[in-house]
Amino acid sequence: MFNIEYDLTNGGVKSIVCEKDDKKMNWVEGNASFGTIKKSTFVSAKKYENGIVAIYQTPHFDIKVTRKLVGEKYVETYELTNRLDSDVFIGRGMFGIYATFNDSYENTKICMSQRCHAHIWCGRNSSYVRCVKMGGFEYGLGLVLTKGSLDCYSVERDLSKRSDDRGDFILHPTPLHLLPHEKTVLEWELFWFKENEFDKQLLKYSNFINIDAPFFTVYNNEEINFTVSKPNAQIFLENKLIPSVTKNGKTVVKYTPTTLGEHIFIIRVGENETKAEFFVQIPFRELLKKRVEFIVNNQQFHCPESPLDGAYLIYDNQDKCMYFDELDGDMNASRERLMMGLLVVKYLQFFPENKKIYDSLMKYYKFVSREFYCEETGEVYNAIGRNPAFKRLYNAPWMSVFVMEMYKLTKDKKYLKNMFKLLSVYYTIGGENFYPNGLSVFESVDALRQAGMTEEAEKLTQMYKLHSNNIIKTGIYYPEHEVKYEQSIVTPAVNILAQAYQVTQNPDIIPACSAQLDILERFNNTAPSHYLYEMAIRHWDGKYFGKRKNFGDTFPHPASIHTLNAYLHYYWITGDESYKKRAYKGARNLLSLYRPDGSASNCYVYPFSVNGVKCEYYDEYANDQDGAMYYLVKFYRMHEIDG
Repeated sequence: MFNIEYDLTNGGVKSIVCEKDDKKMNWVEGNASFGTIKKSTFVSAKKYENGIVAIYQTPHFDIKVTRKLVGEKYVETYELTNRLDSDVFIGRGMFGIYATFNDSYENTKICMSQRCHAHIWCGRNSSYVRCVKMGGFEYGLGLVLTKGSLDCYSVERDLSKRSDDRGDFILHPTPLHLLPHEKTVLEWELFWFKENEFDKQLLKYSNFINIDAPFFTVYNNEEINFTVSKPNAQIFLENKLIPSVTKNGKTVVKYTPTTLGEHIFIIRVGENETKAEFFVQIPFRELLKKRVEFIVNNQQFHCPESPLDGAYLIYDNQDKCMYFDELDGDMNASRERLMMGLLVVKYLQFFPENKKIYDSLMKYYKFVSREFYCEETGEVYNAIGRNPAFKRLYNAPWMSVFVMEMYKLTKDKKYLKNMFKLLSVYYTIGGENFYPNGLSVFESVDALRQAGMTEEAEKLTQMYKLHSNNIIKTGIYYPEHEVKYEQSIVTPAVNILAQAYQVTQNPDIIPACSAQLDILERFNNTAPSHYLYEMAIRHWDGKYFGKRKNFGDTFPHPASIHTLNAYLHYYWITGDESYKKRAYKGARNLLSLYRPDGSASNCYVYPFSVNGVKCEYYDEYANDQDGAMYYLVKFYRMHEIDG
């Protein structure tokens, strides 16, 4: 099934095509060539019947790469020989192999047939890449490591493409030591797998160790539980052997954490090892309280002479101060900063006794309605001063939810009237063709009905019907938004349709919603890590919302909550319990964005490096992450379940 074209000018792979693909997508298109060596000199390439042999050289290594078809699989073997008369030590990220999977973003007609999502897990001896087409296709492309160990990956990006290209991936081996002229080998196999059968294929490899856990984020009053697919595995945490038992051919681990934060377990089976990454957090109710108090005490600006008086602002955890920049929409006091207001008002609905927090919210609402929302006209603005220069269709839906939540807190119908007014305005300026994550379709109609505002409820229902019908007509060829294509363009398609079904009970909506969900699921990883499990691919949050302004994969990032909400809504309308389980399991993994003192980070920039800049860090800015916690209260009721 492999159709492979080599590039004899650099010894790499120019294209990999599945012979059963009538669209002839190239799965390995990038700026570099797949399989070439980072920072090396190309020496030669020789073609033979089933492949090629390429020779590279670095100051430390002579490298022989054999690329060949073996039956239905494609195998690459990298032999690294120490060319020095001295020992060689290679640290993290020092040696890399390009793995240029075609994860880039054009318009959706191109993406659905010519691009893939690449899910990378560098799990030492049990490492893999799972690639699936962005649109439907019978087969995906898998890579599994069969010799050696992978530690992490880096990314090289063409910055001129900004958010529309994830970049070229570079796979890094685990740190190693070689004696003079000693040799080591890295080898992997690529194979086609039928969709939803990737894990089944992995388990056919004897060296592969699979890890399964009910949660990869736990509270400090819970156990860390996980199962290893092999018997008699040795489990280590911080170099200490952890007790385990073998049952039914698998190793079972139950560990009671004594500290907060990340817990990386090393799992050894014979000569092979892998890792599982867990996060331990304080109970959710306590964390929620700390976060809301932190916003009120540290992120609300007080200055009667300033138009920002009452605003909730970005917080710089490094310099311990608020931050604002009117010239940068992602750093202003409106837009996604409204998430802080959403969280505070939701908190007060369940914990109304704190007058300081209530007064803070009311001051914030005065700021909002003075500076970027007009109650009289229903208009929502992008910036303070009711600046009309830029119309952004993401803003009004979030404002409608905020105003609705103000009604739920106060029971004052003026808020519902204002919600209806602003949504009516929204649907006169193009909202019916837009894909916003902020709409609460079912909840807004239900609130109007419960308040006796049946006429408004019916009118709003008709607006939502038009919107949902447009989504169904558009199908999977989504319009471009602030980027050409991304996860959070698909999430509204699922959530709006699911909530439209809740309102109308129209059975024709469910298959349309299912088709959208199939596209959405492709963005998500399932690796045994709190960073990755059910987190959707995004790769620009650190650039736009962060302090360091770095592009690069962000795992986790708060927009993953929209995918998890989609899973939960799909469960609500179909009864499919598997989506409920995935939603709750994934939702917990967003909690590493918060600290026990209530401070927060907008994302974790996951790669080892991006364009040579060291990453693997939580960004210093608390920016747009509080929408995630808002939904953890609203839909997941975590404040009731835990703590």
